[in-house]
Amino acid sequence: MGEHRKAMKKKLLFVVTQFYKGGAEVALKNLFDVLSPEENEIDLLVLDQIPMKDARSLLPLLPSWVRVCDAADGEGCIAIGKKLCYKLVQKVALRQMSRQRARAFVQEKEYDAAFSYGEWLSPEFVAKNVRAKKKFIWIHADIDKARYVNEKILFSFDRYYNNYIFVSKRSKEEAEKKYPILRGKSVIVHNLCAEEEIRFKAGRTVNRQYKKPVLLSVGNLREEKNYPRQLAVMRLLKRRGISVTWLCIGSTANLFLYRKLIRLVKNYGLEKEFNFLGAKENPYCYMAMADAVMVLSDYESWSMVITEAKIIGTPVIATPTSGAMEQIEDKVNGRIVPSFRAEQIADVVQEYLSDCKMQMKIRENLEGFCLKQRAQKEFQALFSQKGEEKSEKNPVSV
Repeated sequence: MGEHRKAMKKKLLFVVTQFYKGGAEVALKNLFDVLSPEENEIDLLVLDQIPMKDARSLLPLLPSWVRVCDAADGEGCIAIGKKLCYKLVQKVALRQMSRQRARAFVQEKEYDAAFSYGEWLSPEFVAKNVRAKKKFIWIHADIDKARYVNEKILFSFDRYYNNYIFVSKRSKEEAEKKYPILRGKSVIVHNLCAEEEIRFKAGRTVNRQYKKPVLLSVGNLREEKNYPRQLAVMRLLKRRGISVTWLCIGSTANLFLYRKLIRLVKNYGLEKEFNFLGAKENPYCYMAMADAVMVLSDYESWSMVITEAKIIGTPVIATPTSGAMEQIEDKVNGRIVPSFRAEQIADVVQEYLSDCKMQMKIRENLEGFCLKQRAQKEFQALFSQKGEEKSEKNPVSV
């Protein structure tokens, strides 16, 4: 009986570039936390995890039953050189290089489903090296807007894949408009949050007291988060005589951008108002004490930060990205800025902070918010979809 049950388990493979703390990686870790080890066998293959300053690896936090292959483990600084070499080859030759350890990990296995996780990862590895009954590309950004997306790479292996997974309806629809190849092959699986853990951590006390009101940004320093615009908004608020404290939580591993932002802080005279706190083990207690969480990205398919803030009950002020528009109804469960302009963002912040009744109404509307069951059902639906399996989906390792 035990052997029969074991044979019935779904064998799943997830291939990622690295597994440091970020929205997409946290969502995957949350998925692993809710999947049953009695029903699933999970392999996680991390292709290219390199040492990074102020970046927190999620690998130690994974359930013990998830089998992990960290292909670059033990290489130290050599891994950085390899990563640069791999990026150059991909840019010039549009080919994905990979370590022998990664190929050996999947060589003798066959999976029920294999996931190439992230539009930043070339689908080539899963397409050419993995045997699986079904294959998926899991997309986390607005690929119609993200400048780093190379459509020649992303869609070159279309015939190997059953579906493209998007994390929001709007992102899927906009991508299908730009890339007709996606039509009929796109599905939605919303990002999953660890709701109980988030609420528990939100109840902790922040060690330091900050001058109220507090605006909070949570996100690693990346170009699409547009931290320079956040500084421009803060400068406008200060010029209008609005006293606020703006805190930023997230990895500062992008040293070039971090130094640029520190220069802007000094040039704008915001040393007392705008604070970079770096990565935090528990950002949720900061969310809980904030008057508003600021999500001012240029583009974002589904913001985990918005979802987490809603779970905690803290209002969000966001730019009109596809992910924000899907999660927020203006003045009902958050605020949506009409545009991406710093002046209009400052206007919305000013209006929000001056209207206590609006703040109270939004917080009341956020009570009892939950998404967990929907995301789990969407993921399980992937395995009930019917469709022809092409021979390309079960290649011989190369």
